[in-house]
Order: sequence, then C-alpha cells, then structure tokens
Amino acid sequence: MQTKRAPLLGLLLLTTAGSLNAQQPARLPPTLPWSGKSEALIAKAGDPWITPVEASGFRTTPRYAEVRAWLARLQAASPFIRVETFGHTTQGREMIYVRASKGGAGKPVVLVQGGIHSGEIDGKDAGLMLLRDIALRGKDSLLDQVDLVFVPIYNIDGHEQRSAYNYPHIRGPVEKGRDANARNIDLNRDYAKLDAPESRAMIGLIRALDPILYIDCHVSEGFDMQYCTATSQLKGQRHRR
Repeated sequence: MQTKRAPLLGLLLLTTAGSLNAQQPARLPPTLPWSGKSEALIAKAGDPWITPVEASGFRTTPRYAEVRAWLARLQAASPFIRVETFGHTTQGREMIYVRASKGGAGKPVVLVQGGIHSGEIDGKDAGLMLLRDIALRGKDSLLDQVDLVFVPIYNIDGHEQRSAYNYPHIRGPVEKGRDANARNIDLNRDYAKLDAPESRAMIGLIRALDPILYIDCHVSEGFDMQYCTATSQLKGQRHRR
C-alpha cells in the first residue's frame, strides 16, 4: 500500500500550488515561489478532460452540481468508474461517492473523503484529477490490488454556502465554503455524537465498505506542521499565512 499513496499526495500538493495565480487578499504576505514535478499532471487548456479547477487556473473550485456533471461524464467514458449515493444532507442534497474499480471480489477498499470542512477543498479537486488519470490516462494499475472509493464533498451544504469572506486567512479559491453544515454542526466534531445526517451516512458507508485505509483530505488552515509530511504537502503555497 505504501507505493500507492504517491500519486494522490502529489495531486494534493499540485492543487495547492496551482493557486499561486489566484487573486489573493492584500492582507496576506506574498506567496513563496514553488515548482515541482506534480505540475506535469496539470491538463493543458483545450484538453477534453480538463477538470474545472484546472480550467480556471486553480482560481476557483466547482460547485456541487458541476462536480456531479463532470463525474457523470467520466462514468460514461470509463468502465472503471461508478458514481453512487449513500445518504442525504440536512438540506436534502444527495451525498455521492465514486468507486474506481477493475472488479473482482474481495478486494480491499481505500476510502478517501474531501470537503469535511468545505473551505478546505483541495482534496476534492485533486481527487477529480486522480480519477481522470485512473480512468483515462493509464494510471489504472493503482486499482490492481485495491478499490478506491472517493467522497468528493462530505459537507455539501457548507460547500454551497460560498463567500469570499469564508476562510479569509487561506489563499484561494476565490470563494470558499464553510466549516459547518446547514445546522451549524462541524462534521469533524460529530463522529461520536452523530447528530448530523451527513455523519450518520458516513458511518453507514464506512461500515458497509470496511476500508483498510480511511483518508481525510483535511487541510491545515495555514499552520506549518513540518513534522507531518502529508500535512505539509497538503498545505502547499495556498495555505501559508
């Protein structure tokens, strides 16, 4: 499993670094220069499978409806991709996950979620890029030993409450979602109480899948945690104070 992590972490770093071109609040210090091999993973303008974040130059992040539409098109183009629902949010939106699989019974599952705090949305955009590359760009060997299940947006209601004033201390995207769901519950604090329907749906999904690895793409909000390689990579340039 150790060798399977690199593409996802590289894409997560890529999405944070790509926002160097984003409009930044004047109160934040200048960004530091960054360049890395993961830049080669960015789809070029005019690519029919460019993701919404790449198409915007990493300035904006797609809304829920755009994500669903892009994934539906990917599912139609690839036998490896299946989009399913697993519950409803407080406001009644369908919660979705993507299963990337080559088939075969008994394969272990790696479960990845993005957008538990929907202002920290790098994981969603990196995941869409990774799914594209698995489905259409020759990275399907990642599915030889495991199935990948990806929840692009966990806190969908918070994701749709966009504002340029959410997370003002974080660089990009231009408009961000918020921490809490429609009932003002922080889903990252609700795993024990399960007050929110989103939390109950996620626990149901975990029980159904019984994953061998559960990855939360939860960004650091600007804190420089250099002792943790994964967190430092997730942080990238977008999350420097």
